[in-house]
Amino acid sequence: MQPLTRSQQFWLAVFLTVWCFVGLTGRDAWRQDEAQALVPLLDWLNSGALLPAASPFPLHTLLAGLTAWLGQPWLDMQDGARLASGVFTLAGLAFTGLAARALYGPGYGAASALALLGCFGLMLRAHAMVPETALLAGYALLVYGIGLARSRPAAGAGAMAAAAFMLALCRGLPDLLAALLIIFLPMLGRAWRERAYLTAVRRALAGLGWLLAIWLGLLALQGGGALAAWWQQFADQLLPDRSPASLLNNLSWFAWPVWPLALWTLWNEHRRLARVPLLHPVLGAAAATLLLALWPSYSSGSGLLPVLVPLALLAAYGIADLKRGAAQGFYWFGVLCFLFFAVAFWVYFAAIEWGWPARLAARMARMVPDFPAGQTAGATVLVAGLATLLWLIVIPLFPRAKARPILVWATGMALTWLLLGLLFKPWAEAGWGYREQIRAMAAHLPAGACLRADVDPGMAVMLRVHLPDRYRAEGECAWWLVARERDEADAGAWPAEPVWTGFRPRDRNRRYVLLQLGAAPVVAPR
Repeated sequence: MQPLTRSQQFWLAVFLTVWCFVGLTGRDAWRQDEAQALVPLLDWLNSGALLPAASPFPLHTLLAGLTAWLGQPWLDMQDGARLASGVFTLAGLAFTGLAARALYGPGYGAASALALLGCFGLMLRAHAMVPETALLAGYALLVYGIGLARSRPAAGAGAMAAAAFMLALCRGLPDLLAALLIIFLPMLGRAWRERAYLTAVRRALAGLGWLLAIWLGLLALQGGGALAAWWQQFADQLLPDRSPASLLNNLSWFAWPVWPLALWTLWNEHRRLARVPLLHPVLGAAAATLLLALWPSYSSGSGLLPVLVPLALLAAYGIADLKRGAAQGFYWFGVLCFLFFAVAFWVYFAAIEWGWPARLAARMARMVPDFPAGQTAGATVLVAGLATLLWLIVIPLFPRAKARPILVWATGMALTWLLLGLLFKPWAEAGWGYREQIRAMAAHLPAGACLRADVDPGMAVMLRVHLPDRYRAEGECAWWLVARERDEADAGAWPAEPVWTGFRPRDRNRRYVLLQLGAAPVVAPR
């Protein structure tokens, strides 16, 4: 692989950073999983404790709390907390590139980072409040530490210890055991049983022990059952809950396009895998993360994020030996795929904003009723148009290098997210967001009135975010918000006349009803 110049490295870093952070702010949670990820953060901030001991993902909660605090002057809590996903994703991309450089040599780092960025499954999860992005960063750092260990044992040991500690503060014991398995698996090969790597492993285990001891000591000093609460979540998820068939089915699109390239690498090197020691840590990481994907994840489908790291590393290694015809085919498939997406996005945007084509415009109007056209600023449309034009101009100028197909997929995925964020954010916010419904409902509450709610978990969390001084999880309130299925939301079934009814346009089957009752709410019939 041809190493990048300093100028190319700088622009690659800018490209990765922009992609990771664009679209993280200025919007509400769109999925219940994303809203639910705010629960540990809100509980921790409200408790006043030093460390989020009871959080299912303590590491993510810590960083989300820090980014929310740092962003206070400019961002609301929700937007600031979402920046943690951008930080973890950027770290995952950077450490994946550094791991490829440490294992394979100069030139492979950019290919690995771009291969990871081009994965379909990463795009939406990297730009949402998803705790599993911490796993992406942790496993990438772990493989990087292993790659460093033979040439720089001290640095490799430090990276491995830090990564294993990070993973212990994610889902707990399953991730810690997987990290140790990835560290020890390369030692099955003779090349990884040399003194430098064994020394690095011993130092890493000692460092991990010290880090865990410090963490446990801080929890013990915090008191209030913090140590017991953390230990409960640390050892809670000991058994898998997914079938291998569903895992492989999701992986087929989640890890596209790196899994075909990873399989090509294995096929191309299958006769001499035992004699290619630089692939052994990557193969061990692939096996461990695939197995670990069977364990529960906090956000649906996000447990596959760690698998992308070793697959991207395998893809970057194999792209160097890809036949010219296969590389060209992969390149043109990427061009046509993202060209189709770009055209489709502009057509759908024209239907929403300008009412053409008429049939598609009517369909989009039914999906989000009463959405007013003109919500997207002209400058935003101009930026989206320039980005599309720039991508079309740059495609033929991509160098005819080995990494050309990966470059097309990475830039195409970046364009896809950019168009989604620029053109469709107001429409998606109106259809999936909670903010407008809560604002409309709160307009009917008298000043100082408290609110009880019997609603779905996503709405309950967003009430805590948007109405923190009025929402009550417990206690007696005269105002009550309930959620029922549409066929159950019959005014005659309520103990009082509804004051307000509403629904999220993309979740029309669930209606929210605001009632004014006596001092204590009574349960409405279902």
